[in-house]
Amino acid sequence: MDYSLKQRWRLVLGRYAEALDNQLTPPQQQQDKVLNGLFQLGLEQRGFHLSGGLGASELPIIEWLDSAEKLFPKSVNDTLQHQALERFNVRELLQEPKVLANISPSMGLLKQLMSINAHTNPKLQQQVREIISKVVAELFKQLQPRFNNKLSGRLNRQAHSPQKRLANLDWHTSIRKNLKHFDGERVRFERIYFHSRQQPQLPWHVILCIDQSGSMSASMIYSAAIAGILKRLPTVKLSLVVFDTQVVDLSEQADDPVEVLLATQLGGGTLIAKAWQYCQQLVETPARTVIATVSDFAEGGPERAMYQQAKQLIDSGVKMLGMTALSSESVPFYDSNATAQLNSLNMQIASLTPDHFANWLAQTMGLQK
Repeated sequence: MDYSLKQRWRLVLGRYAEALDNQLTPPQQQQDKVLNGLFQLGLEQRGFHLSGGLGASELPIIEWLDSAEKLFPKSVNDTLQHQALERFNVRELLQEPKVLANISPSMGLLKQLMSINAHTNPKLQQQVREIISKVVAELFKQLQPRFNNKLSGRLNRQAHSPQKRLANLDWHTSIRKNLKHFDGERVRFERIYFHSRQQPQLPWHVILCIDQSGSMSASMIYSAAIAGILKRLPTVKLSLVVFDTQVVDLSEQADDPVEVLLATQLGGGTLIAKAWQYCQQLVETPARTVIATVSDFAEGGPERAMYQQAKQLIDSGVKMLGMTALSSESVPFYDSNATAQLNSLNMQIASLTPDHFANWLAQTMGLQK
């Protein structure tokens, strides 16, 4: 085996691969120490009680971060940070402003910050705000085109619009009208035609009802971004309600996901029936109202009350949608008995990523076939 390749395998496999009988260079020995801190923590979490690692550590957290940044390329350093935060849940990383200043903003980082309510810590608040802003901006970039496309009204194939949007492109008319510019090899398009959109006369009222109990950090972040997108759409009147054992109406802040997330505080129990009772008070036109609830549906109060409240809303004509909680890796988790019972009452429940929720909501509102 090539000597440099042996060195790489030695770093990958850790100190227990010393049988490779390979001498690491001084810089590689430093890299090995950083990697070993992470490897040891992983072994400890599997039940092996060993000295070293990031838990107890011979290498303090801040020193570990500084060393990783100096010794590895940025792409590798970002991966190490992600592993420490996501897989090994190193909460100590999040307690010092100096640490947050050196960590790249990411969904995983923000999820961890929200789960420990770091935004309520005065010494971290401004940094957390900046991290929220960057993560939300990235979510908007990913999700907003999807929601705008699905929820901007039905295509009006009888009329054209000067607004140039790929989703509204009228290929048939564009080709037919420009065939006169065919030169024997290609068609020169002098004008591209776009369908207009039919806006509903009365906007749909969408009530986002978001569980903010302790396990819901990833879902809360996505929901805040979705609320900000929906608030900007002319086809939607949006209300935003968050709950644990208490119910908080954040509709006034819904256009600013940063403020929404700063106003939430994850933790506590789950009283879905109480939240739906509040949502019922917001309903004005049941037949044009959607209550979309994001939760693990593990009701902390009497389940019978939750089922009765759901039935009342459904019988009144409100469309009830339920989205199960998702981890940051998009793995659903929920109370299967509760969701089965709610489904039997004609509440639609699904495990969806946020981009697919746009299509589901559009179909429910009759904007997509």
